[in-house]
Amino acid sequence: MIRKFTVIMLLVLSCSMLYSQTTPIKFTVEPYGVSPRDVAKSTTDIYTFASTGLKNVGVGSIMYFKATITGAELASTVTWTITRRPLGSTATIGTTVDKIDKNTLVATYTPDKLGAYELTATSGAYTATVGFNAAKYLGYQNTFVDGVNRNVNCQTCHPTFVAEWEKTNHATIFTRAMNATPGLSGPNDHYSANCISCHTTGYDKNPTAINDGFDDLTFTYPAVLTNGTYNQLVAQFPDAMKRGNIQCESCHGPASTHLGATSDFRIQATYDAAVCAYCHDSGTHHIFPEQFDASLHARPVDESGPGREACVRCHTGAGFKQYAEGVSTSDPYFDVSYSPITCAGCHDPHNNTNAHQLRKASASLLGPNGTTIAITKANAGNGAICYNCHQSRSEANAAAAAATLNSRFGPHYGAQGDILYGSNMFELGGVKLASSNHFGITQAGGSCVTCHMFGIAQVADATGKIKQVGGHSFSVKYPDGKSNMEACMPCHGGTLGLSFADVTFMFNGSLDHDNDGVNEGLQDEVKGMIDKIYEEIARQTSTTTIPPVPVTSWSPAIRKAYWNARTAYYDHSFGIHNPKYTVSALRGAMASIGIPTSVEQDEVIPTEYTLFQNYPNPFNPTTNIKFSLPQASNVKVTIYDALGKEVRSLVNNYMNAGTHTFEFNARHLASGVYLYRIEADNFVKVNKMLLLK
Repeated sequence: MIRKFTVIMLLVLSCSMLYSQTTPIKFTVEPYGVSPRDVAKSTTDIYTFASTGLKNVGVGSIMYFKATITGAELASTVTWTITRRPLGSTATIGTTVDKIDKNTLVATYTPDKLGAYELTATSGAYTATVGFNAAKYLGYQNTFVDGVNRNVNCQTCHPTFVAEWEKTNHATIFTRAMNATPGLSGPNDHYSANCISCHTTGYDKNPTAINDGFDDLTFTYPAVLTNGTYNQLVAQFPDAMKRGNIQCESCHGPASTHLGATSDFRIQATYDAAVCAYCHDSGTHHIFPEQFDASLHARPVDESGPGREACVRCHTGAGFKQYAEGVSTSDPYFDVSYSPITCAGCHDPHNNTNAHQLRKASASLLGPNGTTIAITKANAGNGAICYNCHQSRSEANAAAAAATLNSRFGPHYGAQGDILYGSNMFELGGVKLASSNHFGITQAGGSCVTCHMFGIAQVADATGKIKQVGGHSFSVKYPDGKSNMEACMPCHGGTLGLSFADVTFMFNGSLDHDNDGVNEGLQDEVKGMIDKIYEEIARQTSTTTIPPVPVTSWSPAIRKAYWNARTAYYDHSFGIHNPKYTVSALRGAMASIGIPTSVEQDEVIPTEYTLFQNYPNPFNPTTNIKFSLPQASNVKVTIYDALGKEVRSLVNNYMNAGTHTFEFNARHLASGVYLYRIEADNFVKVNKMLLLK
């Protein structure tokens, strides 16, 4: 298995080296968002106040600009020049910069006048320019600008968006807080004046930011919050209260120079998570952006641009928005440009029709003969949104019958939805497809989110450090690779082991699914099955690469076996999502192309119970534990440390008569003496083994 993956990696590395030699040099400069959490990390760096990263900001609000070069290194000195500024502006680039690495450098700038700006950065022979705007805050219902009634506000031009937004929690958060709403600011809650900076519009803690934001206007925090307080505040502090709640300008920037004009970034809409992080990333409970930074969603493959209309649906935030809204890819205004998959990709800031303002609460999986399988909130909870992208891009029968094949033959990278539901693989080799009930069991909690967002309420550990697992990291593994087995415990308790690699699965009385004579963890067994299918297809088609590249001359049997193997691989859970479905589909694929699917029993059935000495011994980190059963028995094999504390349940199944071998992986255990104990009917025996790391 290792040899085959090594071959693949060598090919990837070779391609990477070739690509790196031809990558064009690109130099860019853009605003750089900084969250309150980023600011709090140090008192000596350049990050003194948070910034949304927008190109439209309040006058006097600090901005950070990131200069980045790819294909080369930054020059020893990067020159910054303000090449456009409003009349009377004297602001200069900060004298201290932050060189993040050899390719990236960040500088500060604080616009001091209303109007349009342009900043140019130069690194050696390379130059990049970015425009931005500074303005003042108005409030979405306010029509007065500098004392003059312009008879225009946000609702004038954007009535639909405003009407939808007014139904969201953002639109009423400050109102509800001032009215002592239970659960937010009621008698038993902890709401205080410190909370209003994120529950109002234009609030900037930077003392240079004088831009008619909430904090620049007269307001006194009430001594007592009660029902009706908000209306009293409107009467007392009318100007400040026009900026109450989280309004349009909180996400799009101040609008005093907008009034319908969009040139020079007088307003901005972006998918950058930094806008949300301005409020949602601080302390121990506002942690979603910090968690999201650790997710694979935060590092999408760029599949944008002309010709990629079908790809942006799942590779860009704007693409998914258009897909969710039913915008045709043939629409002349269809956006194929790159935008990150961030908060606003999955959540609609303007609309609360769906729970958590999710953009979609349903999906359709491809079924046979042109049918579809409906995934809804009723059967998949809030996780229904995930199935829109985490599914095969082709229906199995149609793909296998295609006139031509290419390197994209197969489910195309994201088959998790199909596997979890148990669909879109072939029943082959006389092996009937089976399915575990993970989809049915998790639907009440939200299907995908039941496990991948497990522990969302447990936002920090005992030291206050944010947990980069579950929640909006969507990860079932910690950054150090340790499995989050807590996600399995509500249903399985501690029976699965210390990691996903320890999980075993018995199918038709066997744990050895890849037929190599060793009972390994489910994931290793599935990887072994996939490898055997790849190898046999390569042998039968005289292909030198593993996995083979599909060709049109392949027979229907080869195509179907390959499809099953590819689908199981691109699920990436290697059996965990749906053990029965994955193993039965791969067993069928193996049988259909002539690979044995069970070990021939040539040996005589043992006459007595035996627990053999593990081998190798000493070991690091894996060893094999072997035992014999003269008759079918309930078998339990348990691992203990030297003090007698149970550390692993290796076997707990009804097993057939014969000799059985299990692999024990101690990667997460410390060196030392361990005991392994077997119980089978009335037979009990204990042996010692030594782990040396």
